[in-house]
Amino acid sequence: MSASIFSVCREAFRRNRFPALVLQSAAGIILLLYFLVPATRPAFEGIGALRNRHGYLFSAISTMIFGGLVSWVVLWNRGRIPKGQVWAQFVFFLVFWAVQGLMVDTLYRLQGAWFGQDNDPVTLFKKVLLDQGPYNILYATPVSLCFYAWKDAGFSVSRARESLRGRFAHRYWTIMVSAWIVWIPAVTMIYSLPAELQIPLFNLVVCFFTLVLAFVSRVETEEGMTSDE
Repeated sequence: MSASIFSVCREAFRRNRFPALVLQSAAGIILLLYFLVPATRPAFEGIGALRNRHGYLFSAISTMIFGGLVSWVVLWNRGRIPKGQVWAQFVFFLVFWAVQGLMVDTLYRLQGAWFGQDNDPVTLFKKVLLDQGPYNILYATPVSLCFYAWKDAGFSVSRARESLRGRFAHRYWTIMVSAWIVWIPAVTMIYSLPAELQIPLFNLVVCFFTLVLAFVSRVETEEGMTSDE
């Protein structure tokens, strides 16, 4: 890894250490409530039953809301969405994150079938390694990077390609390191829960991580366009 990319990774860590701490603390509190506070069990069981009843539909809709709708509302409220793209980005956020919900649910189900549902250290290590290794490196990060670049380029493929030219590695590692900072501890806690509660906790974390992704992607795109002028 070159020195310039190393500096990008260091900057990604600096930018995201506080949001990561907040996300991990929230996930940790939920984990403690589930295991240590019996009075909260009915609420968790109700959410789990809802997920079991509706399966992939629950995953798609809940992730669409927490990952897509919340992001769109916050960005729109802060004036970060161009006026001519408000509804196009609304559709983008909903569709993109609904699909991601389906993909993550599939990953969790496959890992449960391959490694079992125990939460011992060896099982957790295998799941986290696959999740944050091949899945994140080869699918989640590059797909998010390319689709968000397309969105930020006004849904123009040529402009998105131009914005990524010569900067793909830098932006990839910025998002990749940001994801690892947030998700390695988060998915460890997610996989510690029963299968029916993994997507709900994922939704809580992704609700905030999508804002980090949106702001990082937007800043990188704006800096890239400025440097090309």
